[in-house]
Amino acid sequence: MPIQISIPASGRVVTAEPGLNLREVLARAGLFLENPCGGKGKCGKCLVEILEGRLPPPTSEEESALSAEEAARHIRLACLLVPKGDLTIALPRVEGEARILSSGRSRALALEPHLTKTLHSWPGSRKDGRPLDTLFADLTGTEVPAEDIRSRRFLAEAGGGGDKADYFTVLWAEGRPKGLEAGDTRSDLYGLAVDIGTTTIVASLVDLKDGRELGVRSLINPQTRQGLDVLSRIAYCGEKGAAGTAELQRAVVEALSGLALGLAQEHRIDRIYMVAVSANTTMLHLLTGVSPVSLGAVPFAPVFTRGLSLPPGSLGPGPLAEAGLLTLPSVSAYIGADIVAGAYVCDLENLERTLFIDIGTNGEIILAADGRLLACSCAAGPALEGMNIQYGMRAAGGAIEEVGVRLTKDECLTELEIIGGGEARGLCGSGLLAAIREFLRLGLIRPDGRIRQAEELDDSRRSLCRLWEGKPALGFTGTDIRLTQKDVRQVQLAKGAILSAFRTLLLKTGLEMGHLERVLVAGQFGSHLSVASLTGCGLLPRELGDRLEYVGNTSKAGAYLALTSRSAWKAMDQLAARIEFFELAAFPGYDRLFADSLRFPEPETIKAAN
Repeated sequence: MPIQISIPASGRVVTAEPGLNLREVLARAGLFLENPCGGKGKCGKCLVEILEGRLPPPTSEEESALSAEEAARHIRLACLLVPKGDLTIALPRVEGEARILSSGRSRALALEPHLTKTLHSWPGSRKDGRPLDTLFADLTGTEVPAEDIRSRRFLAEAGGGGDKADYFTVLWAEGRPKGLEAGDTRSDLYGLAVDIGTTTIVASLVDLKDGRELGVRSLINPQTRQGLDVLSRIAYCGEKGAAGTAELQRAVVEALSGLALGLAQEHRIDRIYMVAVSANTTMLHLLTGVSPVSLGAVPFAPVFTRGLSLPPGSLGPGPLAEAGLLTLPSVSAYIGADIVAGAYVCDLENLERTLFIDIGTNGEIILAADGRLLACSCAAGPALEGMNIQYGMRAAGGAIEEVGVRLTKDECLTELEIIGGGEARGLCGSGLLAAIREFLRLGLIRPDGRIRQAEELDDSRRSLCRLWEGKPALGFTGTDIRLTQKDVRQVQLAKGAILSAFRTLLLKTGLEMGHLERVLVAGQFGSHLSVASLTGCGLLPRELGDRLEYVGNTSKAGAYLALTSRSAWKAMDQLAARIEFFELAAFPGYDRLFADSLRFPEPETIKAAN
């Protein structure tokens, strides 16, 4: 008899295939749990409550990941639980719609789309028996490409006469006909500009006749079900082989198709002709069905970095079946098209002493100085986006996004700003850094990252001291949410990675901090951070606070420019070739620099900054 998994809250009953763990069973049924570690039992996020059923005993990995309270409530890790019989379970509350950044700085360029249309009428001579493709060549000045059987089929239909066959529209690209359409369809020419991030996907619908952006939609990248960072997804492809790559490609193509269908229906559009995509190198490999495994091991060699122009059909069946695919160029395995797009949008090659930084799951940095563009990347990890954090969550309803602490003689109160209002459910990335900033300012977290215990304090700050599994933690007034020592260490590692990369670039070019004229902060995460949090936690040096500029989602802005300007797309290839990438680990003394960068600012420094 097949094993049945019942979920009363949703009325679903799922059949479990033998040998699959509960996370895989639920994923195959379209029910996805958070699993930043890619289902390896390390993050402790894929929690399910077992309401009824026979269970195997927990593994040692589960016992170490679950608190005593969770174990008492029959909470288990779905990725480590292989059902042995029928189960009735409760899933964690699903987060509300995530807040995803879709806008960013751009630059003005003349409209120069990859596709255009012209209208033509058949002459009476089509009745004289000459081949219709010969007549087409006489009318347009070019021949139907030998491989274009679709247009020949259209000509066959047109040769039968009738009102619709008296005139036709030709679709052109690079001076060659790419398709024929019955009647006058010149008013219908639309494309998508897309940013595929590790965590989120943003798509905007663009009228290619005039460059207008008609609408924007976004969603969480469904590939997150196989891990929140690119290394987890690369490892998944390594474990599963071609099937893993195909699965992740299918996930992102289906997500794009869903966004496209929604935009097309909203704006009453029948066809999307082209999709321009900006993304990191791993996401581009997966989108095109190319295994990213070579990106995960020395020498970290991409299969391709040039921008690609792929024909219709590259995005599978569905609403994008007739759309060509355009990808932006990358530099290396970890300086992707999203960073090239940002550098182009911000005109970085014409700036001096400027730092461009995209803060996210990975931190990518480009320094423009003395006519050079020098780049490096660091693995910041998903903590800065609220993941791998005990009470972490995405920037969705119920997430704490800002924290203030009011200290008096008799009490210490935390004042919380919560997305959507209401009850706090967790900490998103900006709230996490705001909390650490405030606790550092009050001396509740030491510069070495250790949370102070209540016994060390003799004033009202003690009221915020908590315990988590017997270890020091910090709380928030009126909530059960806690900041654990492990959470602080996760942020500390991300901070060390970003700040050490920043300092290494300066050392490599001989610049000092005071020489920088501006710091451009891009990306989903960076846009929601206050200057106080960036400098208060030491991710960026305090003296640069007045030189920070937020430039938003420059990856999508770059995709828009590539879609609407052939010259811009080609210029991005030239720009990518100019960017010099180097490995941080190869820089002499980097290990020491990284260790030094782990230290948080002293409380006196933070007070001065505020």
